[in-house]
Amino acid sequence: MKVLLIFVDSDHAEDVARLLKKNDVPGYSEFPHVRGKGESGRKMGTRAFPGSSTLYFVALPDGTCKGLCDDLKALQLEKGPEVGVKAYMLDTMEVL
Repeated sequence: MKVLLIFVDSDHAEDVARLLKKNDVPGYSEFPHVRGKGESGRKMGTRAFPGSSTLYFVALPDGTCKGLCDDLKALQLEKGPEVGVKAYMLDTMEVL
């Protein structure tokens, strides 16, 4: 099983949600208004550091991540750096 952590600029969260639906992802957790600092600078939801990110936490069976990852790469190429999309894949094991 794999866990995919997808970070995206909150203004483009609907683009990621659309890709999750397109790839028949059966379930995910969405964390809106994530604040922090990364490659694109600070996103703290303030006047000094406006904006925020949205985090999607997706657990998928092995071998089913490729289509979604390919679509996320295409989104990044289509929209450019302002989409602020990053994805990290982790190996995981279901324990319950």
